[in-house]
Amino acid sequence: MKMDADMMLNEKLKKIDDVIMKKKMIMDGHPVIPFTPAEKMIAYECVYNLCTRKHRDSCSLVYEKYTNCLSERIQERVLPVLMDKHGTELLTEITRLWLEYKKFASFLSKTFADLDNFYIRRKRHPSHADSMRYYFCNLVCDELFSKLQEAMMRLIIQEREGEQIDRNLLKKVLDFFLEAGGNGTSNYYEKLEQIMLAEAAAYYSQLSLELEWWFWSDSFSNYLRKVDRCLNQEEARAELYPSQTTKTKLLDVMKYVLLERNAKKWAQKQNAEGMEAEDRELLSKYASLKLE
Repeated sequence: MKMDADMMLNEKLKKIDDVIMKKKMIMDGHPVIPFTPAEKMIAYECVYNLCTRKHRDSCSLVYEKYTNCLSERIQERVLPVLMDKHGTELLTEITRLWLEYKKFASFLSKTFADLDNFYIRRKRHPSHADSMRYYFCNLVCDELFSKLQEAMMRLIIQEREGEQIDRNLLKKVLDFFLEAGGNGTSNYYEKLEQIMLAEAAAYYSQLSLELEWWFWSDSFSNYLRKVDRCLNQEEARAELYPSQTTKTKLLDVMKYVLLERNAKKWAQKQNAEGMEAEDRELLSKYASLKLE
């Protein structure tokens, strides 16, 4: 009896493997006949039958197969493409492969849907969506985060310095980092955000030193106009950021570096020179700044 049960188990697992392999071949562009409705039902029925068996290990074996499929797809299809890529080519490829991987993971979540009812919830394992993000982050982002953030920051700095960049690519990568976060994963968007804020602080600290020449040799009013122009330009660039919080934090960093950090010094010069009405109106935009 045990031998018959083991044979049935292996047979059903093999049928699931066959369906998944065919899906991979279709996605990879091989000349394969599309799935028929009957073929799709084979995998669904096998998963259901194994999940409802009394044999206690059946569900865990199906779950193991599901998670192995997620990780194997990354090892076979994603990492080999990305490992030798750099710069914008790396950013372009990771956004393309993320979309491709999500399609494959969606197919798996439908194929293994009964795991959710019979095993995942009961064992408090990550949901299908969280598992998808978990494996991609742990196998791809952990490996390549340094290269990814360097490529991202290069784009941001280039645009800040007036160069033309692919803003659509920048938005796609930011969206990817925001979406890839989830239960059980490192929050790579937060990590990237911290790097963005630190770089902005360093960049505008250097700029503030250059602008001080205008401050001391010209007037506070002209300095304030230059700062306002910088803030408006940065705000426009930040419109594509998927998180409003990121935009707010970025502008707060700029206000601190360019205005608030030297508020007393600015106040002395402003008091000595006076301020035109239009400049008072401009200064009122920055409600947190107090020149005392």
